[in-house]
Amino acid sequence: MEVVSKADSIKWRIPFFLSLIIILGLSIRFYNFPSDIPIVTDGFFSFVYAVKTTFDGNLPAGYAATNTGWANVLSLIFWLVDKSDPMHIMNIQRITSIVISALTIIPAYTIFRKFTNSKLSLLGCILIAVEPRLLLISLEGINYTLYFFLFVSSIALFLHRTNLSLIFCFICLSFGILVRYEALLMIVPFTIMYFIKMRDKKSILRFCLLIGIMGLILIPIGTYRIQETQNICNEYVIIGKTCGEDGFLLTYFSNLTFIKNQLISEDDTIEIGSQESIPIQGQKIEDDDKSISYSGSVTRFLKFMGLMLLPFFIFFLALNIITRLKNNQKFQINFNHAMLFFVSGIMLLPAAYAYARGIDEIRYILVCILLVSVFSISFSKYFSQKIEQDKKIFVSLIIFSIIFSIGFIEVEKRDHVFDMESFNISKKIISLTDITNAYDNAGYVKTAILFKEWPELPKANLINGKIDSSFQKISTKNFTTIDEFIIHSKQTGLKIFVVDKNERLFDELRKNPDAYPYLEMIFDSKNDTYQNEFLIFEINFQKFER
Repeated sequence: MEVVSKADSIKWRIPFFLSLIIILGLSIRFYNFPSDIPIVTDGFFSFVYAVKTTFDGNLPAGYAATNTGWANVLSLIFWLVDKSDPMHIMNIQRITSIVISALTIIPAYTIFRKFTNSKLSLLGCILIAVEPRLLLISLEGINYTLYFFLFVSSIALFLHRTNLSLIFCFICLSFGILVRYEALLMIVPFTIMYFIKMRDKKSILRFCLLIGIMGLILIPIGTYRIQETQNICNEYVIIGKTCGEDGFLLTYFSNLTFIKNQLISEDDTIEIGSQESIPIQGQKIEDDDKSISYSGSVTRFLKFMGLMLLPFFIFFLALNIITRLKNNQKFQINFNHAMLFFVSGIMLLPAAYAYARGIDEIRYILVCILLVSVFSISFSKYFSQKIEQDKKIFVSLIIFSIIFSIGFIEVEKRDHVFDMESFNISKKIISLTDITNAYDNAGYVKTAILFKEWPELPKANLINGKIDSSFQKISTKNFTTIDEFIIHSKQTGLKIFVVDKNERLFDELRKNPDAYPYLEMIFDSKNDTYQNEFLIFEINFQKFER
């Protein structure tokens, strides 16, 4: 009988264990899979864009082209599936996102092997596979999952440092830029670290070839996008007025324009959220407002960095530090460490910019998870050997990670029942009116309209290329009484509004509807099979005026 060598045994065991980790990641994701709830987050635009591409056979004209690489990938998949049911296609979108998320551990493993042994590298893969935020994001079907996969893959290929791996590294980087434009920043650390490591003439020619490959991918696609978005015109700093969007380079000019208008020129516009701006009459952005923006950015940054370490990274980092101090072993920073630090630091610039604009979203700093994972498993030599020799410690760390991840997911995941019932309420609302209040989970209105009008798709706004809708939602903010809200809303044509458990303005109405004779209840969820309270009222303006 032929004796199997230790090297051959390890060679076959690694793919086996990686497959088990992928199955673990897929199992947790599919267990939480919301198969009967439509996509309502940022993935909704990707869905519409991808389906429109499939129906038209080319890029949809007039739709904003920024960060549409994910939608381009989806359109290739949608081409092969039945398109009679939008819910089915949305589930395909989620499944694609889930599979890509689970497969991220493969390039992650090659990175971890640059820093530690195979056993601890597998532990790092488990941390990536069960990381709750990456897991929950994959269920939303948004572009971040594919972006993170390309981000990790490009770093893994760069660290391999062969001619072929560098070519594929810059190909991955090009596709990453098409998926999310901030990936363009990675060119900076890649260029600097490349020339730190390689300084001969051949390396210069090789780098020119790599940039040329990126150009062959980005320039044709960017040009095609510009041709299909000629209706979208903007005034940019440096280059002036331009019509059309390439989806990556011009977006940076747009951000520079925002910085100039808001922080330098003191423009009469205050940016809110990630897309819209509201003019404030007679109000300038003073120095105090600027300092609030800066301090808000720092506060959000520190808050989300702390939250990112939960639920298990903070334990692994503390364990690493304690064991190193105990064994008097310092961290040895090499080229690979410097590369990860540099890339992560550069990729945090979009986070600082977003947080300065008041965007409360943790995904901007999730690129640091790779760096944190490396330091979570880079234990001291003594402790690494102890884990190698004692399987109980290794298994305990795995079980600890999985349990804390599942517990965190159960706390943080969306309320499935509330989402489903919100979608049903939205379907009722659009059958009654085309204008209502902005209640909690009112985002399902756009999906309800899409399902009702399928296969007709929502059109793009001719000015900004975003999805347009004739349905209006009136904000309830800045109102202290229901009467104030009704008086204001009468001018907009509001007649029917929704009351749910989360709107404080309607607390008294929920408790004592008889005290408002001019509000006629036309739906009460208590009379149906709903688990959450939803009320729909119609305003009788004749009674109200009396």
